[in-house]
Amino acid sequence: MRKLFSALLSLTLVFSVLIIANTTIAEPQDRFDLPEPYLAWEKSYLKEFPDLQKFLEVMITTTATQLQNPSEDILHNRVCSALAYEMSKGLSSEKRKLAIATDILHNIAKEEKSAVLTDQQVFKQAAEIVTELKKAGYFRSSPDFLGDSQVLLNPKVGGNRALIHHITGALMAGQIAKRIGGISEREIQEMQAAIFEHSTGYWYFRDSVDKAVGKKGAWHSVYPEPASEISKIAHDADLISQFVPESVVPDGSKWRTLAKKRWGAKDTKEEGQIVYYVFFRLYEEAKTNKGKEMAREKWEKIRPELMKLMNLEPNQDPIKVLGVPAVFQ
Repeated sequence: MRKLFSALLSLTLVFSVLIIANTTIAEPQDRFDLPEPYLAWEKSYLKEFPDLQKFLEVMITTTATQLQNPSEDILHNRVCSALAYEMSKGLSSEKRKLAIATDILHNIAKEEKSAVLTDQQVFKQAAEIVTELKKAGYFRSSPDFLGDSQVLLNPKVGGNRALIHHITGALMAGQIAKRIGGISEREIQEMQAAIFEHSTGYWYFRDSVDKAVGKKGAWHSVYPEPASEISKIAHDADLISQFVPESVVPDGSKWRTLAKKRWGAKDTKEEGQIVYYVFFRLYEEAKTNKGKEMAREKWEKIRPELMKLMNLEPNQDPIKVLGVPAVFQ
């Protein structure tokens, strides 16, 4: 399994080299739609940091090999990296470049079928890297991270790519960064730590881990708290990217579909109630001032539309009127 994981990565990088050699007319991202202002931000960061085109190409090529329809995942990663560019304006040029590269690759293993912690070799790789990072001073505020192997090797946790993609993603991103080059070992460590730490804000991930193993607080072994500036940006960019109204409000949108398929909504009103509750709690998770500001701006756009789905007045409180959705009680 470990050899397969490495072989898939090597194949991806070969495809990327071929793409790089044949992009005199158009870059691979031009085949996919990206709305404003994210497109303008992406063009700006590629102009400022042209080396990031290589990271973008590897992300696109990798995602295209993983999924039959990769458009939504590529869109998500590009939105996140554009947000990282916008949110990192107060950092040094070196840190900004690293923050953007981190968000380009933060999701890289989510759809990689062999990237699961229930595979002993993958788990061993993760444990070794986390040990190295802890020695380098990372995860001091999260001493329990990767500390309980029973939690991590539980098939409902370690075998669920959605729950552990930040761990396998950090492994894969480090390998990619080394092969692309132009980034120091210290920067690769900082990137990996940020990817390890980016998922903590998804409260339903934390709840899912606790429920899967029947132990409150078990999630501390899976999700470390964002500590560095880059980690907090990766965390907030991923969080804010979920607030794009087009993926929340329309019938058939990503979040209304999740409300039906993952959380059992039976009609439009329940879809609105579940999505409202999920986003109400996500809104409170932002770690940076810029992230809080951007989350509030997006929340103010999607909240009125969700109220309409629930047939409620703008001044009503859905949680007081309808209660917490049964699936989250």
